[in-house]
Amino acid sequence: MKFEQEAKQIVELVGGRENMQSAVHCVTRLRFKLIDEKKAATDEIEALPYVLKVIKSGGQYQVVIGPEVPEYYHAVCEVAGISASAQVEQDDEIQAPAGKQSPVDAVLKVISGAFSPIIPLMAGSGMVKAVLTLLVTVGWMSDASSTYLVLSAAGNACFYFLPVFLGYTISNQLGANPFVGAAIGAALLEPSFTGLVGVEGTDFLGIGLQAVGYGSTVFPIFIAATIYSFLDRALRKIVNKDLQYFLVPMVCLMVMVPFTALLFGPWGNAVGNAVAAFVNWLFASSKFVAGLVLGAVYPYLTMLGLHWGFTPITLQNLDAFGGDVIEGVCVCAVWAQIGIAIGCWLRARKGSKMRDVAGPTAVTGFFAGVTEPILYGLIMNSKRLMAAVAIAGGLGGAFNAAIGATMDSYVFHNIISVVTFCYSPMPLVCVGMMISLIAGIALAYLWGAAEE
Repeated sequence: MKFEQEAKQIVELVGGRENMQSAVHCVTRLRFKLIDEKKAATDEIEALPYVLKVIKSGGQYQVVIGPEVPEYYHAVCEVAGISASAQVEQDDEIQAPAGKQSPVDAVLKVISGAFSPIIPLMAGSGMVKAVLTLLVTVGWMSDASSTYLVLSAAGNACFYFLPVFLGYTISNQLGANPFVGAAIGAALLEPSFTGLVGVEGTDFLGIGLQAVGYGSTVFPIFIAATIYSFLDRALRKIVNKDLQYFLVPMVCLMVMVPFTALLFGPWGNAVGNAVAAFVNWLFASSKFVAGLVLGAVYPYLTMLGLHWGFTPITLQNLDAFGGDVIEGVCVCAVWAQIGIAIGCWLRARKGSKMRDVAGPTAVTGFFAGVTEPILYGLIMNSKRLMAAVAIAGGLGGAFNAAIGATMDSYVFHNIISVVTFCYSPMPLVCVGMMISLIAGIALAYLWGAAEE
């Protein structure tokens, strides 16, 4: 088994199987929820040659590996004797220490855990949409052809049925039946319900019902799935165990779907629209400052795993406005990090550890848009580089915000998203990217990497 020895080391150093309450992975990190984080040997884990960094954030103990993390994850699951799924089952009597997480940490953990499993799918689907846009733009395919429609369905399915996927992942995060959570999301997209959208005078048991479209929405299912998890837990305490198999899902569906349609759905939709409108208002009020600050701090948010908190707003903006100003700025922070890696590679001596790290991580960032290896392998090890990436990202971010740059498809920021025209206005957005890229290279080469 590949990475078996490495997996044994990781499991042992996080405190063993008995200290693991849950285990998931995202693009670059093994994410553990430990019974007691004090039992984990953080210094020893960070000293392992294949580990870039250990981050404690959102109630999770995150071991940053890099792009090979899925193989490490399956090896860890094999070594620990657990199923390679979203959760590691624990005995009921094993509980995490009380008061361990703040409310903010708990919310961030749910958001991260909800999106992490489907981020690769979202990125891949976004690239399908981007490639189709390019093919239509250059005249190689008609958007009325059956071929286009089939491929368009492949790209759109993830986003339209997002309430289904999130219903599953959120419910799973909160310990409820994930398939029931998915069914709640699916009910909002079922033809019988969507047929009520726009129809006047509809009601449920005499209560006025205003059906709205929930395709591609995020906030309504977050609210519904969270409430469902509490209902599921309460029912399992009062319903006879012999009846729980069918009665708990039945009651949850009969209660949650109508309540979602009547209350949680419309309210969540309104909240989502309000948040998206506020963000856009903020950029409209002070574009330069907003772009400067966001471009500068985005790498630090990524270091803490907090950047996923923007995902619901980004998706809401894409659905409501057709473009997202947040990622229109954050793309510059990504290119700033790539620039840092290139600058370090150019400055470092041949055969040095810095060059060994900088080269591969620059390639990964350039083609895949995954920059955590750059952050943890280079930037976090140097105070100068931490300042340099903020300056480079802020400069490009301020420029992009000033021109009203938007990301128009959900994609990872990389060279592929550039050549497939996923941003507007495209030529000027490229200028902002180049500002951050060149600034990152120059600052790392002339100043940041000199510290090493």
